[in-house]
Amino acid sequence: MSEDLGPAPRSAALTLCQAILALEALAVLFATAYLGGLSIADGPGVTTAGPVWGIGLAVAIALVVAAGVQSRRWGRVAGWALQAPMLLACVVSLPIAIVGIGFVALWVGALRIGGRIDRERAAFRVAHLDARSDAPRAQDGAP
Repeated sequence: MSEDLGPAPRSAALTLCQAILALEALAVLFATAYLGGLSIADGPGVTTAGPVWGIGLAVAIALVVAAGVQSRRWGRVAGWALQAPMLLACVVSLPIAIVGIGFVALWVGALRIGGRIDRERAAFRVAHLDARSDAPRAQDGAP
């Protein structure tokens, strides 16, 4: 077993959480376009498209920023907090609420499965390094 383990792989939980938040930002943009189109089609009595686009773009930008800070201690808290706007969309539109529930499920899955992958990787590295340290070593430069 002469191969080197190399640097530790990037955290699976980090990668999955970043991907979910980035995809959720795209979903928020699509939901904003959907709601903005509905507000224009329904006429000026319901709501204007300006606040819909303002809130939607703010949430999408916040999701992208949260994806970028997932490696920090408070990054996961920000990710959890940003799940709320998609769930609160159930007040506005049922299809968007369904998408929001789907993303919350993906978020929870990313945290659970990513954490399990990271634990298994760490256990493998420890076992592999222990096996390497127990192997007999060559003396006097002989391989």
